[in-house]
Amino acid sequence: MTRLLRALASLSFAAGVAAVALPGTAAAAETAHLTKTQHLAAIPNSGMPRSCTERHLYLREGRYDWGLRMNSTTRSTRPNLELGSGWYTWDTCLKPEYGYYIQTSVLDPDTPGWADAITSTTWTIHSSTTYTWGTFLDPHF
Repeated sequence: MTRLLRALASLSFAAGVAAVALPGTAAAAETAHLTKTQHLAAIPNSGMPRSCTERHLYLREGRYDWGLRMNSTTRSTRPNLELGSGWYTWDTCLKPEYGYYIQTSVLDPDTPGWADAITSTTWTIHSSTTYTWGTFLDPHF
């Protein structure tokens, strides 16, 4: 009985470590998100500061639809993007211009020799309020 309890305790500990060790991974068929919620001005200007957010995540090899979002509006800006397995630093920034915002997102692979992937779009918003904006990766496997 003691041996069984030790085995169960070891198994529980190992499962807990495995769950903690992979916090930035995207599971198969799960869409990964990188978002930020903040107040945005309806009429921005280029003198306003840009806003960014980032995360480090592991992606499996395969095709992804990569897109950008502003509240519930999404744009698939890089459909069928081929990515290799590995760790990536993923960031997105919102840069105010006169009357609109430029949103850019970058996937920077940790693997030496692999090129960054970049996507961008522009947004015009109609009221000064709180928005959730960001980027998503939707796997096709």
